[in-house]
Amino acid sequence: MGPRILSAFILIPGALTATYIGGPIFAAGVAFACVVMIFEWSRMVEGREFSHAFYALSFASAGALVCAAGGEFVWAFVICVSGAAGAAFFAKGPSGTRAWVSFGALYLIAPSIALLWLRSDVQNGRALTFMLLAIVWAADTGAYAAGRLVGGPKMNPAVSPAKTWAGIIGGVLFGAFAGAAAARIAFGPGALSLYLIVGGALGLASVLGDVAESAFKRIFGVKDSSSFIPGHGGVLDRLDGMIFATAAMTSVLFVYILAARLQG
Repeated sequence: MGPRILSAFILIPGALTATYIGGPIFAAGVAFACVVMIFEWSRMVEGREFSHAFYALSFASAGALVCAAGGEFVWAFVICVSGAAGAAFFAKGPSGTRAWVSFGALYLIAPSIALLWLRSDVQNGRALTFMLLAIVWAADTGAYAAGRLVGGPKMNPAVSPAKTWAGIIGGVLFGAFAGAAAARIAFGPGALSLYLIVGGALGLASVLGDVAESAFKRIFGVKDSSSFIPGHGGVLDRLDGMIFATAAMTSVLFVYILAARLQG
């Protein structure tokens, strides 16, 4: 627990500072995290380090995120898809490895592009990004605390022996409260019920991201994606909920913005 808390005290201020500043600083932080997660993912899937598939995904992530940082989001996603194809071509390992390595582009690079879009290209993007961080961190804390303090029936021991239904509920509730608090600070008084629903939905997405990554690790027989962050495991272990929550928030926002523009 000690290393876990210490790591959080070091990482959280850095994440908040980068989010506040935005621009190249935020983009660089996202790019660094993305490359480390790609390393962890390709090593987990292929069972070896610095493979050709890793380099294919890494180069794709660099190109895609440079485009995204410059506002060229269509090209960013084109490069992401190209990286998936390149990784599949170079991947080596048991049957199905090519598909799993290729999936890393959708799983890791695409949400990173979406996060840059949220912060830089969406109205009130900084406030929304802070809100997203607050919900994900709260959901992670709530799931951990409820799982430890309440315990109870396991959600799915075959996927994750430690996760309980109480932890899932705790993550959703903490996410809902964090979303409501962050929204009121950022956007002022509004429909509290809407804020709670948004926070709870993103909290659920965050918890499901954690569950999904646990399932992936069980498939490939690893406990942690790496030991990069003391007390937390790998960067992928720390950001699994952020991946799903970012995908959920940006997908809904994109559809909403597109619909508004079509109507206008």
